[in-house]
Amino acid sequence: MRILLAGIAALLLATPLASARFSERKLESSMASASKSGKLVAFVFYQGYALPNCPKCISSTNANNKAIKSAIPRSDVVVIEVEPGDKDLDKLPAAVGGAKRGPAIVVTDAMCEKVVAKIDGAPDREKAKEFKAAVEEARGEG
Repeated sequence: MRILLAGIAALLLATPLASARFSERKLESSMASASKSGKLVAFVFYQGYALPNCPKCISSTNANNKAIKSAIPRSDVVVIEVEPGDKDLDKLPAAVGGAKRGPAIVVTDAMCEKVVAKIDGAPDREKAKEFKAAVEEARGEG
């Protein structure tokens, strides 16, 4: 019993999806925050678990989600985390609408009208550095 509880706790703590939940209200408050602070808005799409009973699949998904999470340029953006089961996915801005499969990060301007940077898949360190530099440059222009 103790092992089962430890396994469930580890799975819940290891996944970034446990705290994500996209909503229209979160979108509106993030846009307002980004406008006030001069930041961009980053939509982070995490990969869902295809086979939750497969340890190899869980490890792979956790690794992909960890890689995408580490690529978020947090000082330049307001983060909105999106998971596959969220209810309000139809409320995503049109500029971001096509990127509903994770893992991916789509960075838009503060009003979520124009995509300024995008990264698909789990990035390696070099790709993550290039992405962060592109976001920093886009924020400097705005």
